[in-house]
Amino acid sequence: MSRVLRAIEETPWLSTPAALRMVLDIANRETDIDAVAAKIGKPLDNTRTTEVRDGVAIIPVTGTIVRYSSFFTDICGGVSTEMLARDINTALEDDSVKSIVFNIDSPGGEASGIAELSDMIVAAREKKTVVAYVDDMAASAGYWIASAADHIAASKTAMVGSIGVVFTLREKEGSGIEIVSRVSPRKRPDISTKEGISQIQAWADKLGDIFVETVAENRGVSVDTVLEKFGQGDMLVGREALEAGMVDEITTFEALIANLK
Repeated sequence: MSRVLRAIEETPWLSTPAALRMVLDIANRETDIDAVAAKIGKPLDNTRTTEVRDGVAIIPVTGTIVRYSSFFTDICGGVSTEMLARDINTALEDDSVKSIVFNIDSPGGEASGIAELSDMIVAAREKKTVVAYVDDMAASAGYWIASAADHIAASKTAMVGSIGVVFTLREKEGSGIEIVSRVSPRKRPDISTKEGISQIQAWADKLGDIFVETVAENRGVSVDTVLEKFGQGDMLVGREALEAGMVDEITTFEALIANLK
């Protein structure tokens, strides 16, 4: 198994099923990280840029969200929480910037780094107005980020939600042998057993609880409201999301920017 695929399968994901399948498909086709980097024929960085329009810093949050930028963000057209944190700091330090807009179109991504980024966005609200706009999709980790803003605006066809955590695992294959120390019997859960599945289910449940609790706090609602009205892992569209309290406004991106100006 490639190092990339192994890393993906050992990572908890806040993502839609389709996006996670795409990530796995890409990883499955390659076994050599250096070979993939050579094939794309460009530096291993993300070329997305932040635009400033009349005092409004527009930070794109597009594609799969990962912790650190790499060749993978280039291949998947994604973004890293590392780069988003850098963009936020730049906008906060720029005196000409009066408000920040996250322009979100993301199916979600890695769980790692999302909670920290959410806390950073909440803290940024004390200094400048922070708004999230969803044109197409803010799913899972994408919605977690959006929930941290002062205000969430969305288009009529925007899809938001997919609140939850996923572990994607396969049963052991190949002839490799792992020897685990006796003091760590639960270090390698065996997903072919009920005990192994239960252990991984517990991981997903604990992370899911944190997700729900953070969204509730960010949106100023109760945990029960999130559990009952925010889709239970499903996606809500436009007006439905507004009625559930997942977004605050249905509008267009240009109208939102004009109002902020």
